[in-house]
Amino acid sequence: MKTSSLVRMRVAQKLLWRDWKSGELNILLASLLLAVATVTSISLFTSRIHNSINEEASHFLAADAKISGSQIIPNNWRDEALEAGIQTAHITRFRAMTFFNDEMTLTQVKAVSDNYPLKGELSISDQPYQASTQVAHGPRPGEAWLAPRLFGVLGVQPGDKVSIGDADFTVSASLNKEPDSGQSLFGVSPRVMINIEDVERTRSVQVGSRVGYDLLLKADDQYIANFKALVESQLGEHFRWTGIESENRGIGSALSRAERFLLLTGCLSVVLSGVAIALAARRYAKRQHNQVAILKTLGTSPRNILGLYSLHILLIGLLSLIIGAFLGWFLHWGIITALGSLIPTELAAPSLTAYSTGAITGFIALWAFAAPPIFSLHQVLPASILREEKDQTLSAGWSGGIGALAILVLMFFYSRDIQLTLIVAAGVSACLLGVGSLSAILILLTKKIGKKLSYTWRLGLSNLQRHQRFNALQIMIFSVLLMLLFILLTVRTTLIGQWQQQLPENTPNHFAFNIFPEETDAIKRFFDEQSILPNPFYPMTRGRVIKVNDKETSEILKDSDSGINYVRELNLTWSLTPGEDNQIIAGEWWDDQTETSGELLVSAEEDYAAGLGITIGDSIEFSVAGEKITARVSSIRSVQWDSMNPNFYMIFNQAILNGVGANWITSFYLTPEQKPFLNKLSRSFPTVSLVELDQTIGQIQSIISKVSMAIEFILFLVLASGFLVLITSIQATLDVRFQESAIFRTLGANRKLVRKTLLIEFCTLGWLAGLLATFGTELCMYFLQTRVFSLDYTSQPLLWVWGPLLSALLIGTIGWTSTRSVTNTPPLNVLRAI
Repeated sequence: MKTSSLVRMRVAQKLLWRDWKSGELNILLASLLLAVATVTSISLFTSRIHNSINEEASHFLAADAKISGSQIIPNNWRDEALEAGIQTAHITRFRAMTFFNDEMTLTQVKAVSDNYPLKGELSISDQPYQASTQVAHGPRPGEAWLAPRLFGVLGVQPGDKVSIGDADFTVSASLNKEPDSGQSLFGVSPRVMINIEDVERTRSVQVGSRVGYDLLLKADDQYIANFKALVESQLGEHFRWTGIESENRGIGSALSRAERFLLLTGCLSVVLSGVAIALAARRYAKRQHNQVAILKTLGTSPRNILGLYSLHILLIGLLSLIIGAFLGWFLHWGIITALGSLIPTELAAPSLTAYSTGAITGFIALWAFAAPPIFSLHQVLPASILREEKDQTLSAGWSGGIGALAILVLMFFYSRDIQLTLIVAAGVSACLLGVGSLSAILILLTKKIGKKLSYTWRLGLSNLQRHQRFNALQIMIFSVLLMLLFILLTVRTTLIGQWQQQLPENTPNHFAFNIFPEETDAIKRFFDEQSILPNPFYPMTRGRVIKVNDKETSEILKDSDSGINYVRELNLTWSLTPGEDNQIIAGEWWDDQTETSGELLVSAEEDYAAGLGITIGDSIEFSVAGEKITARVSSIRSVQWDSMNPNFYMIFNQAILNGVGANWITSFYLTPEQKPFLNKLSRSFPTVSLVELDQTIGQIQSIISKVSMAIEFILFLVLASGFLVLITSIQATLDVRFQESAIFRTLGANRKLVRKTLLIEFCTLGWLAGLLATFGTELCMYFLQTRVFSLDYTSQPLLWVWGPLLSALLIGTIGWTSTRSVTNTPPLNVLRAI
């Protein structure tokens, strides 16, 4: 038995070597190498970009995760984190009066432990609004770092002593940037930073004081996930777990879109790889028919033939996986080197799964796409070869079913996103379903207009009609490939462009709130005097949803899996017009007359409404300033939280409780040179609270820039793959083309006529495939824009024009170039080889 296996192995090696020398394996091996190398390089590159984005995003927390609470963090949580190999740091936040000489102001004090921050760096300087120095630690005991505008408010200079509560501190630096400064659009950013050992000296934290506590955590994702599972059930009402995505709605949205952009390109590369392998394997199997017939004639059993070709697949697979993995690794390094200064000098290391993604993709694709047609070779009958009978073994329905299932599995394996997988699959299916209809139209078109065209055109169209079934397959392949390429091009030009437009250069980067109603006119005049253009002013009050349709929210939330904190109070506002970044998705917005109708209406944000099961017409009861009010839901809104404009979960049509207890909020844009305006505003209106979000916006724009860059270079890889797959699919038809050309030229046709005929045939195929691809692209883009990326749908009318034309030019050029050998080969050589 052992000798028999060795003999089969040697025979398999000899046959493979012969096929390699004769060029039979070139296309199949090239396709496998292309699949493994492309997916590996894309996986490694996107993993490093994604990890770098997450690393940068983790600076918004100054950690990988944190536990926040209104009570002191239990010591056992810190001990368990340390035992689990997790680094920790502590923050205590409270409000206190800060004094200097005769000046004083209410400040938010942030007391940090020595090892804060765990992620990111602090930026400090000797004087406010000057060049910063990066440090990886907070102030020492007895020192205080002040936000730049506090120097002007208090009239303090570095080296002076300020009093916080009962303790004196030496002002040792201007605190210009904190990694976790942009935590809330409506919370007060820390104005003073001290060492956590000095908290007790201030005597500002007393029983009943409003204090916040944070336990920062830093470790690998798996350690963080394990620790979260350990403590999550113990959090209760007083503590909250916060990850990178949940810390800030704008950051979470940016990260989510970034990940989906990268996953989309990976999914499309997987589909392209599968198509390339399937085409190459089919051609290789078909060219093995004569060899199988000879082996059977010499007495080789079907079982031995099956075993022989199983060894073929195994050897081809091992060779392509090993070489392809190395090629993918060097290719991804080549991309990084080519990018040069366009990417960070030190990209994060790729995840461990990224190394195996290409190998797993190649392995699944090999057995799903290459194995079925090759395994079917043992069914070939020698008599069918001699009689030139039509072979049915390569078109079995189960082969196509396995391939389709493999594509779905591979896309889901790569993206881990069922919605993204189904959307791309739906677009591919739309192209496939359109093939039959187009084939019928093609026959009708040929019959009706064929007689009116020139002889060359009639020959080209007759080729399409004569090989109707085969050309339907060609159109199907071309349309799917073109659809994938159109999607990537549209993603780059439309989706990313639309995303970037949400954060233009003059995006509001500062918020002013706690503005009393009687101050609004004076503040507006102050902005006008300083040539600063603010956004609209919104009234704002605090309230909590307590009932929906007379049902307590606590009862509703028992069956809700929403991640929104419904216990905390909301910022509520009222307005006659929705914000520019709000879109009504259900119901209707009120008109000017609704305000005087007496009925209180409310518009709810879609995610918040979904968590409570709120629909149009529902009655919501709120608790506002100890009073209960009821409003009817008139509309549901989608909100672009990463637009950095004032946005609210709930907007009313008129003032709540006649506006009692409300304060106003606005946002505005400042350049770095205009920063001193904040000092003037604070001195003129000391009760106004300010939030600086320029750091947050800069980091979000950095994320967008990295994703845009990644998409561009991955697009280049996938486009290259697409062109190679197109060439492979055309190469797979060369045998038929050789025979037809030989017959035409034997009957007197010259090479020029044959070339024109082939050009017409390929251009027509390309135009029809482009039309199908455009339809599939529009279908996919609708769902990608509205469901996956949460953007407005934008149709592409020009795509219906240049899509088919570009497809005709592309496929016509590739087809004509790839088949030049058909017209250059003497007919006698072809006929002898038949």
